[in-house]
Amino acid sequence: MPTEQTPGKPTTRRYTREEKAAGVRMVRSLRAELGIDQGTVHRVATQLGYGVESIRLWVAQADIDEGKAPRGSARRSVRAVPTPEAARFRLQGHG
Repeated sequence: MPTEQTPGKPTTRRYTREEKAAGVRMVRSLRAELGIDQGTVHRVATQLGYGVESIRLWVAQADIDEGKAPRGSARRSVRAVPTPEAARFRLQGHG
């Protein structure tokens, strides 16, 4: 983790390729060991001290790169399901 912090500003951590690859390997290994996907990213992120969303996106990108998921699916997976209010807003010509 970065040692210097600016008061009042969030830090942006830059991870090396090796750190990213290790995180992806650990998630995949844990998933294979447990036989489930749920909670594995969070467990690995906590263990390594990395951001949960960072690891989740690395795994999704690795799946795309290796042909295990369709291209663009990493970005689509983070979109929220539209609410009825959002749908009405769009139908009224605002979106």
